[in-house]
Amino acid sequence: MEEEVKKADPPAKKPATVANENVRTPRNRAAKRVTQKPADWRNPGFSLMISTIPGLKYDKKSLSVKAGSTVKLTFYNNDDMPHNIVITAPGKADAVGKQALDLDLQGERLDYVPNTENVLHFTQLLSPGARETIYFRAPEKPGAYQYVCTFPGHYLRMRGTLAVYP
Repeated sequence: MEEEVKKADPPAKKPATVANENVRTPRNRAAKRVTQKPADWRNPGFSLMISTIPGLKYDKKSLSVKAGSTVKLTFYNNDDMPHNIVITAPGKADAVGKQALDLDLQGERLDYVPNTENVLHFTQLLSPGARETIYFRAPEKPGAYQYVCTFPGHYLRMRGTLAVYP
């Protein structure tokens, strides 16, 4: 008696990656870095400015916004090295910083911003003297979100808290 041979379905194809999962550019990456005021906004509920100070620090240790509000955030890099600002989920700044290190040779192309749900919003990596404004809606859930520079090694010192209140 012959056994029926059942062919297995071919394995599902995974999207191409380079070296590790953090390198893939997410479909929503553009939504995390919006540099034009959305057409349906009259005025942002909050206009925030932040810059750098010597010693791998931001000039503000904390920023506050109301949950669900519209936010315009301008980051000015007045330091002598590149920096960015990446807003992360609560307690995830270290994880995001470590993932940025793992980007290896792809890091610069991705502004050292890993593809992870823990990254909520970010600016590109800014050269000395450059500025960028991003627009976003604050998280609906109140909490202590974090912001961090993900240029390699900077995340250890260059960070702050985005307090989202009810």
